[in-house]
Amino acid sequence: MSTDIQRYISVSEKIKTDDLDWAEAREAGLSEEERFVITYFSDIESQTIRYLRMLLQMKIAFRPAVAAFLTTWSYEEFFHGHVLAQLMAECGHPLEENRVETVTRRARFNEWMEKLFGPLLSRIFSSQFPAVYMSFGAIQEMTTLRGYERLKENTQNPVLKTLCERIARQERRHFAWYFNNAREQLESTSGARWLARKLLEFNWVPVGAGVKTRAEVNRLFSILFPGETGSRLVREVDAKIGTLPGLEGIRLMEPYFEESF
Repeated sequence: MSTDIQRYISVSEKIKTDDLDWAEAREAGLSEEERFVITYFSDIESQTIRYLRMLLQMKIAFRPAVAAFLTTWSYEEFFHGHVLAQLMAECGHPLEENRVETVTRRARFNEWMEKLFGPLLSRIFSSQFPAVYMSFGAIQEMTTLRGYERLKENTQNPVLKTLCERIARQERRHFAWYFNNAREQLESTSGARWLARKLLEFNWVPVGAGVKTRAEVNRLFSILFPGETGSRLVREVDAKIGTLPGLEGIRLMEPYFEESF
């Protein structure tokens, strides 16, 4: 197993909460916009188990390094959703008990496309598909990371600020793993570069768009990244993903969100 994944595993842990002052969180409260954002984040983080189930149908999931990453990644992501839901409850806005099941039922077209064709494509393009998975993961983790960073900057709730900082630290490692592995896989063959670009351009949507409506996605974006902040974000993300082999000049974020600027 590679040194990189061993290092990743060595620092993996669930989000620490035993030092948080929940009374302080209740006193500060949450704004309506914060409740929307936290609910959105918690919903999507809690869907990780579904994505893991889909990924386990793919051959790449059983490569030792990938299997190790997926195990720790799903563990960490579960607790992201768990602690955000706990914060909502502590502040007087508990999510319903069957929330995960409710969100799952709202799966949209892109989500069903991935569920139906992801495992099939991974078998047909067994040598090239790891590059696709890693590339998708890189852009999703980067945007998730930026979302937590922005929420931390803007909130007046000290506990939410601490949670965002801790979650962002893990999301930063998730992004680095996906991005570095995407680069390695894309460098391997021209077929991997071609397939990754085509599938990203055809089926990429922002984090959560598989189960959230377009209006909900746009509302999240406008809360966290209003005006010029949003313009800078989409340029930054597209430019970063565009540094990967075969993805030069790709535009994903900007076309999707141009109406939100």
